[in-house]
Amino acid sequence: MLQAINDKIKGWLGIVIVVLIGLPFALWGIQSYLDDAGPIYAAKVNGIEISANEFERSVSRQRQSMLRQYGGTLPVEEKVLRENTLSQLINQRLLEGVTFDNGYRISNTVLSERIKQLYTVDGSFDRDRFEVSVASSGMSIPMYENLLRNELRLKQMQSAIANSSFITGNEINNLAALNEQTRDISVLTFNVGHFSTAEKPTEDEIKKYYEVNARRFMVPEKIKVDYVEIISDSLAENVKVDEAAIKKMYDDYVSSISGREERKAQHILLQLSEDKATAKTKLESIKQEIEEGASFSELAKKHSQDTGSAVEGGDLGWVALGEMVKPFEQMLFSMEKDSVSEIVETQFGYHLIKLNDVRSETIEPLGVKRYEFEDELKADSVASMFYDLSERLASIAYENPDSLDMVVDELELKVVSSDFFSRDQGQGVAGNEKVRSIAFSPLVLEQGSNSDIIEISPTHVVIVRLNEHQPSTAIPLEVVSSNIENILKSQNGRKQTKAAALDVKSKIEAGESIDSQKADGIKVETISALGRKDTAKVSDPSILHNTFEILPNQDGSPSLKAVDLITGDVALVVLTKVNLPVDIAKDKLDLVKNEVLRENAVRDFSNALLSIQDNADIEKNLRLLEK
Repeated sequence: MLQAINDKIKGWLGIVIVVLIGLPFALWGIQSYLDDAGPIYAAKVNGIEISANEFERSVSRQRQSMLRQYGGTLPVEEKVLRENTLSQLINQRLLEGVTFDNGYRISNTVLSERIKQLYTVDGSFDRDRFEVSVASSGMSIPMYENLLRNELRLKQMQSAIANSSFITGNEINNLAALNEQTRDISVLTFNVGHFSTAEKPTEDEIKKYYEVNARRFMVPEKIKVDYVEIISDSLAENVKVDEAAIKKMYDDYVSSISGREERKAQHILLQLSEDKATAKTKLESIKQEIEEGASFSELAKKHSQDTGSAVEGGDLGWVALGEMVKPFEQMLFSMEKDSVSEIVETQFGYHLIKLNDVRSETIEPLGVKRYEFEDELKADSVASMFYDLSERLASIAYENPDSLDMVVDELELKVVSSDFFSRDQGQGVAGNEKVRSIAFSPLVLEQGSNSDIIEISPTHVVIVRLNEHQPSTAIPLEVVSSNIENILKSQNGRKQTKAAALDVKSKIEAGESIDSQKADGIKVETISALGRKDTAKVSDPSILHNTFEILPNQDGSPSLKAVDLITGDVALVVLTKVNLPVDIAKDKLDLVKNEVLRENAVRDFSNALLSIQDNADIEKNLRLLEK
């Protein structure tokens, strides 16, 4: 549901609300969750049920959304996904109730205007687009309006919370000073290759590491799936083109071309003075001169009061419908080429118009355009067929989770079997990360059910079910022994290097100088005025991060920290001085203020939600979370 907030409530707190209570409201198929005894609801919130159907639809939609966002890989376990979705649904119900009870209201006028904003195309409300969008999300218009009304009430609550947050000027200055401070440091880098004297690990050490880290040395589990798919390209051969539709498209094309005619014109304008009769009489005299052979261009230069065109002989260039005031346009587009009009009155004055030329786009014959129209009609029909079939596929497969037989019978699809594939690699349809992720989900792998519909692309969807499962097996110790030996040598070498760095750290803390620690395998460098974003000044990002975590000593002595680097080396960061800013620009103070207000508003919103939860009567059906 609240994906709409992400799209429509712009700003930082809108994102937070989406994280806390963001829920989908459009999904595939029809749910049925009455297979076991027990509660048929997912939760009760202050006595109001959240149905199991709604919960399962929300889980499905959340899963699909996350797979798209993370490139086909589900970033959380199925149980976590289900727990989070149920919490979001509960939060949604709580906030909807609280906003209503606290007087937040959205009038029909506001609701109507919001819908118009969302579905306005080229300045006009697109009713068809609105109805299709609502229908495709599986809702009726009253359902959609109710959901949108709730979202807008939440926006009112968001604004109230944000407007109540504040920060003092002193707090802003202190925080800005922390952001703008720089630090002087020395970095001693201890080379792991120099300090490592690690000996070859023993067989017992190798065996122990193998046993403790057994999961790292496994042949990955593999599965084979059966699947059915719908590909829009395969539907095109079943589409028959309606000749009447092609004829209508061609007629519309001809009409649109005709409406794009342009006319090249000149005019002479005499503005209306207090004596309109005098102006009109003068223009009649000018028209008489033109009829007697005088140059329209020369007379325009001499008499026209349109300063923009007079110097060009009254030339207006090419004019299309809708570019001139109505009386002028009506006259211009009723004239014959090379003719001069009668006197035309507009709000600007009296005009004489000369039509010099007419042009329009060439109308291509039906025989040429029909191929374009056929392709367009086929594409529309295929898209409609693909959508309808995909929706039926999702519904049938969900309602009959124990096999693909009903799908095959009703949609006349063919079941295909994949080769074996792992979680990370596969061929054919299993080469798609979304397919692999869902194939290894508890729904398919453990429960043996049909998967949710998987969108490989906007024109290709599949549903999979488990055919065969090969569990993971351990790789023999003798095969990975040499790899473990290298791992242990690397770990021991890093420990030795870290020990050398800590020894030097103790010496510097005892009062010895940094320069006196120079030796083979130790690289010493000095960095002045290092800022929080000066990544180019350091060899490793962790040095920059750790520099600003070091607390300076009150007595002015150096503060030190040992840092593991990604190369395997160890750096000893020595903080020698903290440089405070003398003056802070207003734009930076404003940036800090906005960031703090945002954080305060997020905190206040989270606290408000926790308070609402504490005072609510919430009952969860934990059985559903284990599905």
